[in-house]
Amino acid sequence: MLLLLLSCTSLTERELADLALAGDLDGLAPRLGDFDQPELDPWRADAEAWRDLQPQSTALRRESREMLRSAIEEALAEGDLEGAAALLASAVPVWPDDTAFLMLSTQLGEKAEAAGPDEAAFAWQVLAELYVHDAERSAHFQSQAGEAGVRARHGTAEARAATAIEQTGVTRGGAVAVIARLDREYVEPPDWQRLARAGRQRIVWLTRAHGVEAPASAAVSDAVGALGAVDEFLAELVPLGVPPEAIVAEWIAGACQALDPWTRAVWPAEIRSWQDHHAGVRVGVGLELTEVDGYVIVQRPLPDTPAWTSGIHQGDVLVAMEDATGRLDLSQAQAGQGALAERGMVGDLDSLLRFEIVRDGELRSFEMNRAAVTRATVQGLARHDDNTWSIWLDPGVAYARIDTFRAATEADLDALFDPHLDDIEVVVLDLRQNPGGNVNAAVQVADRFVADGLLAGIDGRVLPDTGPDVDPETGERLADWNEAVAGHALEGVPVVVLVDGETASSAEVLAGALQERTGAHVIGSPTWGKGYAQALRGGDEDWALQLTNLVWTLPSGRCLDREGGIQPDIELPPTSPGERFRLAEQADERTALRVHADGTPMVPVGPQSREGLPELDGDPALVAARLLARSLLVPTE
Repeated sequence: MLLLLLSCTSLTERELADLALAGDLDGLAPRLGDFDQPELDPWRADAEAWRDLQPQSTALRRESREMLRSAIEEALAEGDLEGAAALLASAVPVWPDDTAFLMLSTQLGEKAEAAGPDEAAFAWQVLAELYVHDAERSAHFQSQAGEAGVRARHGTAEARAATAIEQTGVTRGGAVAVIARLDREYVEPPDWQRLARAGRQRIVWLTRAHGVEAPASAAVSDAVGALGAVDEFLAELVPLGVPPEAIVAEWIAGACQALDPWTRAVWPAEIRSWQDHHAGVRVGVGLELTEVDGYVIVQRPLPDTPAWTSGIHQGDVLVAMEDATGRLDLSQAQAGQGALAERGMVGDLDSLLRFEIVRDGELRSFEMNRAAVTRATVQGLARHDDNTWSIWLDPGVAYARIDTFRAATEADLDALFDPHLDDIEVVVLDLRQNPGGNVNAAVQVADRFVADGLLAGIDGRVLPDTGPDVDPETGERLADWNEAVAGHALEGVPVVVLVDGETASSAEVLAGALQERTGAHVIGSPTWGKGYAQALRGGDEDWALQLTNLVWTLPSGRCLDREGGIQPDIELPPTSPGERFRLAEQADERTALRVHADGTPMVPVGPQSREGLPELDGDPALVAARLLARSLLVPTE
């Protein structure tokens, strides 16, 4: 009896850890309720926080559902298809089988039938994604989106003029090169008959937009025949007033669309910006702007950019910009000036840009040279008062958010963690809403935690050159690109990974590699499921191509697809739009810059949530991560 009484008067951290590791976070608070041991206070605080957040999340989920349904109905009634489609896109992944939203998607399709091409194209594209698991309906909506897009680009004189600028430099020779590269390197041999039909359909839509008829025949059996079809269109349609550049560009766009959503040709007018986008680089000065009542306001300068050191402050009113191309007057309130100012900041590297701003009623001038502006892809948990990062989610538990993968991501992560390596006992990697990016960077991040063995795999018709097998100077064997190399300080450190339905591509490769190779605990909702990789190919300045060339696999050999992304060990409900608003507010409050370069205070700039949205006092995923990380630190008995 005495032994039984003693066993009921204490609770061990091991018992709590076992509950957390089993995913029973709801059982922690009741288990702790009968014990008041001081050493359990951290567990008690987090268990109570988890318990208190559940009804808040439920209320947000319920209220945001009703708000969204009402907002979609209102947008449809007002004819705002773009707004309705965007809202529906955010709703259906959370409530996929909700009758009300399925009915609204039907109404969206009906409205799109009668809408202008700009709005209709976006609506059809959203519907294609919403019904991605219904191949026939998704293909129908994709076709509708393609036709509306062609009409939007070519349906009026103004649209044709703008499109002509975008398609400057499109040539048949470029089309030949694009087709040849697809024929050689696409992940599987293209079905050129199907692609030719898709390309021809684009020409039919194009010629209708120009008020003429396409040729009747387009028999194609291979890539050469497909090019012959383009020649046929050029010969018959150019004399009727259809631009040759448009014929070539639309044919290729249609053929690529038949392959997958990611493969596309890139033509001379877009090549530079396309390359900069994928490199995460933009030539500018590093100012984020917003428009308020027709005036252009500085939202914030970005660190390590020309704007940061110039003295321009958050809240300054931009009244003029000037460079070698001319002067842009922004002193009078006028809708759309924010977009003009954004475009005006882009220019040649090292070119001079002058600003005139008003601050506290005083006109001031600043000038700076444009530079390559890159955004860091890695963040800590919160900013200190001097803008440096705090990484600590809990004592010994280091946190890093990776929002995309660029070539510099591994260096960014090292810079965040290296000063604290002696104190890091568990790492929490937040990959929520990470769409992917440079897969080599994701593999290198995985390598930080794995001592040896494979981290990922690839399959495709043409595998990339991954470098020499041996060191040319020493003759020693070099590790393959996907093979872990021993010697990193974090090897063997337990890892917790946060994911959601927008975690995709190389972010899934990282999460899956850590899950399979280190036993990392994954928290969240199932990921997007994108196991295809895209390569960037270019031919000088005449053409470029983004094509799907490889299939990524996890170390186990499993390929990710829409039916099976990364499955969490502790599954949380998909984040509702209302929760996302509140979580974004919390994140911006934690991570916002605190002071300008000269020490002047700054304030957070976060999303504006809808009035009446219920509160959320914390981030459930971070609370779960903290509980799980603490469990991993408890010694096994």
